Amino acid sequence: MIELILAAAAAAVSLVALLYAWTCHRRIKGVERKQDALSLLLKEAERQREGLRRELNELRSGALGVGRKVKGLEEQLAHTQARQDEMSHNDPDARLYSRAMKMVELGAGVEEIVKECEIPMAEAQLLVTLHKAPKS
Repeated sequence: MIELILAAAAAAVSLVALLYAWTCHRRIKGVERKQDALSLLLKEAERQREGLRRELNELRSGALGVGRKVKGLEEQLAHTQARQDEMSHNDPDARLYSRAMKMVELGAGVEEIVKECEIPMAEAQLLVTLHKAPKS
């Protein structure tokens, strides 16, 4: 009889061990599925990161190119302004017309402009007509 009880106990322990092994196996399979899913997510995240890195490098390169272009344009503008200033200082007629426009802004009349700036009457009238500030 003891042998029968021992055999039944051994069968029960074996059955419990088998059930425990099966439960562990199912849990391991579940963890493996989760690990596979996380691996796929990680690969996708790495692919996106690489794409973003490339885009950032392209933007950085573009910004550097735009910066160089702006710097070149600023230098060109400064050179052009310097030449324009030089030309306006060397041109006596330009000085006369600049003075005439200042006089118009200050409210001088046509005759006064003709006398002071030595420009023709028609040009003085045109300057007064074009540059005189509208009265409020």
